[in-house]
Amino acid sequence: MLKLIHYEYRKLFFRRSILITIIIFSIIDIFKINNVYQQNSLLADKSTETSTKWENIYWELYNEFSGVITEDKIDKLLKIYRPLENEIADITASTRIDNPNTYTGNVYSDYYLLKWLYVQPMEYAYMYKSRANNIVNNARNNMKFFKKLGNEYEYKKNVITANLFAKRVISNFAYLEMYQSYLHYDFSILLILFLCLYGIVNVFVNEKESQMNILLSTSIYGGKRTTTAKIIATSTFIVGITLWFLILDFICFSIAFNSFVTINLPIYTIQNFLASSINITIGQYIVISGIFKMIGMLVIGMMFLFISEFFNNALVPFIINLSIILVIIFLCEKYRGSGYIINKVINPFILLINRELFGKIEFVNIFGVPMLSYIVAIVFAGCLLIISIILIYKVSKKNVVNIKKGGIS
Repeated sequence: MLKLIHYEYRKLFFRRSILITIIIFSIIDIFKINNVYQQNSLLADKSTETSTKWENIYWELYNEFSGVITEDKIDKLLKIYRPLENEIADITASTRIDNPNTYTGNVYSDYYLLKWLYVQPMEYAYMYKSRANNIVNNARNNMKFFKKLGNEYEYKKNVITANLFAKRVISNFAYLEMYQSYLHYDFSILLILFLCLYGIVNVFVNEKESQMNILLSTSIYGGKRTTTAKIIATSTFIVGITLWFLILDFICFSIAFNSFVTINLPIYTIQNFLASSINITIGQYIVISGIFKMIGMLVIGMMFLFISEFFNNALVPFIINLSIILVIIFLCEKYRGSGYIINKVINPFILLINRELFGKIEFVNIFGVPMLSYIVAIVFAGCLLIISIILIYKVSKKNVVNIKKGGIS
């Protein structure tokens, strides 16, 4: 069986066109990540004297203020920041760019550097405990209220919310620009989708075009064994491609932003994950997010495989599967941020942009039990995956029967 899987994998995916496409898409991805850095990072070299100074000054100050947040560090930062804030309050401060009493040569430049890269991020971290406690207190008040009303569902929702936010605190200050961009980067997902579509669409079609399916239907290696080998080979290809781009993305973002640490901080250290539905570190989230993406791609990939079984050439299933990609992306965008949570979580594409599941607390009512949206999404995706594989076997078996009866499916 292993030899058959290896044979199917090499035959289907070790093609020159596939390898060239992977290389081209990887290069495109690298350039795109660099473009994201140039556009999003306040420290990016935009070929200006100010941007260069910002980067140098930021890292000079970083050793003083990074790490555990203390009152001394806050006081020290505010002693630098408050005079600048007062000086530019009436917008009459000097605009000279060679001021020797400033870090960057300009008082406004100093002010915004400190405000955007130190004061605001540190304020968010310092105040997060208070925000979390307020959420816990509100949830506990709601628990009492809904318990009196006898509303068990809303009571359970608030129990989960209170437990999630209890004892949340951000103790450290760190450079997080890289993760703010990396965790919201979706371009490589499209590359993975198109690569998988291009590779998978030929899995069953190749043998039909060469009429090898007729020969295989009479062989001991045909039928169910061949279908199993194709499914395993396809799954390996999908996981491999997804893993490659996940690793490539992380390495390229780390190099571009010059950031290789801080993965042990809580995920809610990143401001867009303030109301995160899961208490894990950034590093743990990256791993879990990657697993969700792989499962999402497996579901979509098996759908591609299932549809391709019905056709004798690659063009028609390619067009149909491409249309499916566009439809699920459209539907995902339509229900993102809406109150139609169930419509969002049943879409396998949501697993590919799973920050929508982990970035905030959302519940789905499952027979009166509040379930966090990411749990419902992964369970539903697992069911879809199993159903797709079962359907692939059924259609494959039907095709073999039709061939034996004298009709080529």
